[in-house]
Amino acid sequence: MAEIRMIGVESLDKVVALDSATNGSRRRDFFVKRFEAQDKHPQAFISVGAIADTGMVGFICCHMLKGEFGSDELIAVLDAMSVEPASQGHGVGQELIADLIAEIRNRGGSELRTQAGWDQPEVLDFFAATGFTMAPRLILERTTPDYSDPSRNEFDDLSRDEVLVRSLALEDLNQVVRIDRKITGHDRRDFFQRKFQEVLYESGVRLSLIAEIDGMVVGFMMARVDFGEFGRTASEAVIDTLGVAKAFRSQRVGHALLAQLLGNLATLQVESVRSEVTWSNFSLLGFLESCGFKPSQRLALSCDLRDNG
Repeated sequence: MAEIRMIGVESLDKVVALDSATNGSRRRDFFVKRFEAQDKHPQAFISVGAIADTGMVGFICCHMLKGEFGSDELIAVLDAMSVEPASQGHGVGQELIADLIAEIRNRGGSELRTQAGWDQPEVLDFFAATGFTMAPRLILERTTPDYSDPSRNEFDDLSRDEVLVRSLALEDLNQVVRIDRKITGHDRRDFFQRKFQEVLYESGVRLSLIAEIDGMVVGFMMARVDFGEFGRTASEAVIDTLGVAKAFRSQRVGHALLAQLLGNLATLQVESVRSEVTWSNFSLLGFLESCGFKPSQRLALSCDLRDNG
């Protein structure tokens, strides 16, 4: 029986080796960044390892979010997990999930989310057996544009001429909070203060943008680049925060923001961009569809951790 315990940067080499052996790719940079972030913000990350007499035989990693994707609840996102082949089928994965869920609940989390490919039946069977169900969200994605292709029919060129888009700055906080409050009905200043700290001072790549019309902030978009979440081996951007002032929604502000983001990503040679959208958010789904997004081949999964008794 393996011992289940919290792990940190001291386990980096073991985690990288195990992940490489089971997933067929070496993601050392991803795990280096993950453990560095965990050291800085221990309450925002949970990493659990299964330790046997022979060493580490499995691990699981997740991060805690509050405010992303429009949710005001504290949720956990499971984005890395591995169990060595010899230990699979012996309950190690179930023990890791159970310990992780206990810690998430201890921190006040209400939900555990993850993603899996529709063509990964063993992974889907495992998550189904550990309490996950299909989530009421769609994963949408698109590739970044090839600006050398003269036949491309992008939506973005005109919208970028009509709306000024620039990098987000610290002094934009109050205006972003104002726009978001009118959209959501909630004052999420604490969330945006954390988000500004992350995108301005802790992220290696700035992808957060502000839209202006006549000198007034009318929209914002926040994105990040991941290399390795959910077992992926290609760099990918994730849009998790987007807002446009209601009075300016007919002026292609969202299109201008996304156009600038796609241009930045193409320059950085990031291959694709994705977002998660509640299936009933038809206006946002329609906007992303008009910008070239399509349903991903990955499924959104969720495990409800709230006490419904």
